[in-house]
Amino acid sequence: MERRVRILIGGDIIFSNGVRQIVQARGIGYLFEKVTPIVRQADWTILNMEGCISVRGAPLEKEYTFRAPPELAMQLRRAGVSMVSLGNNHSVDYGRVALLDTMEHLWRAGVWWAGAGANRQTAAQPVYVDFESIRVAILCFTAVVPRGFPAGDKTPGVATLSDILPVLPVARDNADVLIAIPHWGDEGKTQPNAKQKRIARTLADAGVDLIVGHHPHGVQGYARVGKTQVFYSVGNFIHTPRSTLSRQAVLVEAELNKHGVANLRTIPLWLEGGRPVPRL
Repeated sequence: MERRVRILIGGDIIFSNGVRQIVQARGIGYLFEKVTPIVRQADWTILNMEGCISVRGAPLEKEYTFRAPPELAMQLRRAGVSMVSLGNNHSVDYGRVALLDTMEHLWRAGVWWAGAGANRQTAAQPVYVDFESIRVAILCFTAVVPRGFPAGDKTPGVATLSDILPVLPVARDNADVLIAIPHWGDEGKTQPNAKQKRIARTLADAGVDLIVGHHPHGVQGYARVGKTQVFYSVGNFIHTPRSTLSRQAVLVEAELNKHGVANLRTIPLWLEGGRPVPRL
């Protein structure tokens, strides 16, 4: 029988004031209760950590800054989350010290990450996951880049498109399946913009098999770009948005084999009380 791997990819974890109040009233485990049975059935689950996990640092001069308590890292692991993307426009909201704390808390909890690192080289590195006979490479980056966020030669930060482009050929040569997770697009828009489409074409030309994005805080469309399958935005995962569109989200479920993506489906989610509720 052909070996297949089941991977889930979801959207943004945002510890807004609303989510913080829910956690204070109900506990942090409440956020994952409804979705944990689905997540734990997968071989690998990836979400986007929109903000830092730290009690240190000071907020940058931005319209919105997000950070979560250290216990979130262990709760992610308990819920079955294998990995998060830190390649976004909020990972450095409380400075580089908070980003380093985030990576430390995730490491201690046994949660992998990509898209940020102690320097540009490590931030751009993919996570390679070996599932017996199938090797998967996962690259994360942000195309929404606040000032001071990119990793430097010797400074922590996030990975950008220009950082990961040189890594793509190596990842392609060293994996059976190559997945890219970009943070891109326009907030509140239900359709991808021209920049997203250009980046998708660049990634497709580099041999990426599957692209799953976030940042618009709503669900955007699916497309084939050459042989590459693209979900432009899967929406939120943990958040307290006001609009109906922003409360709709999906989990992308990909079945992978040695040759790439064998099967795809989406699991609809509805955000209620700050948490995702599957709509099966």
